Amino acid sequence: MGWPWEFVDLDDAQKLARRHTLDRYGLIAQLSALVPVALFLLYRLVAWSVARLSGAGRGSYAAVPEIPDVPPNSPTLKRERLSPVGSWSASARKVAWWFGDDVVFLGWNWGPRDQIIAAVAWSGWLLGLCVVGTGKDYLHLTRRFGIVGVSQFPVQYLMSLKSLNPFALAFNSSHEEVNRWHRALGRIIYVFVGLHATFYFNFYYQNSLLSEKLTSLVPILGVILMGAFHLLYWTSLSIVRQYSYRIFFITHLIVALAVPPLIYIHADHASPYVWEALLVFIVDIAKRKFDTTVAEVKVELIPDTDLVKIVGSIPPGNVERFAKNPGTHIYLSVPAASRPNKNPIAAAHLVFEFSFNPFSIAAVNENDGELTLIARKHNGPMTRALAGLADGTNTSPKVKLLFDGPHGCAKRFPNLASSEFDRILLVAGGVGATFTLPLYRWILAENPAARVQMVWTVRNTGDASWPDSKGAESILDDENVQLYLTGNARKDAGGSFELSSDSEDVELASLNESQTQAARVSIYREKRPDLKKIVDGVFRQGSEDSVAILVCGPEAMARELRAHVGDWVGKGRSVWWHNESFTW
Repeated sequence: MGWPWEFVDLDDAQKLARRHTLDRYGLIAQLSALVPVALFLLYRLVAWSVARLSGAGRGSYAAVPEIPDVPPNSPTLKRERLSPVGSWSASARKVAWWFGDDVVFLGWNWGPRDQIIAAVAWSGWLLGLCVVGTGKDYLHLTRRFGIVGVSQFPVQYLMSLKSLNPFALAFNSSHEEVNRWHRALGRIIYVFVGLHATFYFNFYYQNSLLSEKLTSLVPILGVILMGAFHLLYWTSLSIVRQYSYRIFFITHLIVALAVPPLIYIHADHASPYVWEALLVFIVDIAKRKFDTTVAEVKVELIPDTDLVKIVGSIPPGNVERFAKNPGTHIYLSVPAASRPNKNPIAAAHLVFEFSFNPFSIAAVNENDGELTLIARKHNGPMTRALAGLADGTNTSPKVKLLFDGPHGCAKRFPNLASSEFDRILLVAGGVGATFTLPLYRWILAENPAARVQMVWTVRNTGDASWPDSKGAESILDDENVQLYLTGNARKDAGGSFELSSDSEDVELASLNESQTQAARVSIYREKRPDLKKIVDGVFRQGSEDSVAILVCGPEAMARELRAHVGDWVGKGRSVWWHNESFTW
């Protein structure tokens, strides 16, 4: 079977009909992106209605029941688990977990399985919209790829929003979790727009029009747009982002703002899609500006570490929204007056126009109206500037910084302090405790009887010294906290990740003798945590217990932890899982 499309000549009426068909399929492609959202909202509505009718979930937190010391192995729960409904629920959990696992092929992590399957399915759907009804008209096929690809722009921009992200709201998630779908859709758009350009190039070449068209405005803009898409794609690769996230971010922002007007000039019939995309982008920026808080900040270096402590005073009216959402983060930026270089046209000054770094809120002091952040010094402009503010190069004891937040899916977590979960395990590596420690303290404050355990790995004494015990028990006095001081611990024959003193991910060493002797916390010297043993210990304490597990740390640690938890999901156990990560 040969190539079915040909170069055909159409009269004006046929061209107009083709234009209407192109517009119709572009609209179908855009609106169909809302179908998964509508189906999920319908599912949530049905689930909520069933829960209301059955009385489930009513008053589950009005009075948290005190949990007995002996883990219950309730015969009633066992019967429910072994019932047809319980067996179906266990099978559904296994399938859902399988979909969430990463696919590793040829030594490369291709991302979660559900993301890959959804991307392939969505690509197939869009490909069908590009082909159906085109007949033998080659130019119709070529333009269909363009209009279908561009029709996804508003959805792509909506998925990138941090403040007004409707997909995050619909899926009860956050920008950080929706962002993986943003990446997948971006690659799909890149392929479809690339095929559109390739088909047009072939048309010009086959008809000896190449030299003529490359001197015309519309084709030249097409070449510029493809250059922008190539630049966007290649700078988004992990190797580039690891080398310099700033290069990726600045390129991403400039291209995102430049592409809509260029597409409008290149193909004005695509204007509804590009202006929709630009509008939602601008509205989100305005909303984030409105939500940004100016904080009077004191910055200090934590002795014997490469950590920087930022304590910011914010207006009393804004403290409550941070306090009621433990585990959230803010995006920190530096206003012009606080930047190291005051020259408004210097690169060292302008780079902060594109610097919005995420930091978990390590602590909230409602009485003093203060937020505490912990940052590790790297080579980027933000942490270098923070370190400069702390080491005496700044003449004022306090500076002004901008806090945009709170952000994160912790705002939509289930109630971890309620009886919904029998046991909770929090695992942190290094400054990942800025996410887990506020949750740990909040859970115990709301429900002192909660069975919650926290595992934390650090590099040296100072790395574990930043938690403020004012108004709360010190972590060194808490027997439910396990502190691992791995120092030079390396990957063993059976291990899957490495923790060492020169690691950028997990930082560990040892506490001094006086601290060790006085501490009630379990302290393990020069030893990485045995995650399998820890996970097995949690699940074996109650065969019918539902367990919540949250991790914030290096990617390898989270991957190993998930593998061990997956073994228990495979046995039918009920697990709620969350991996807090800022990786793009």
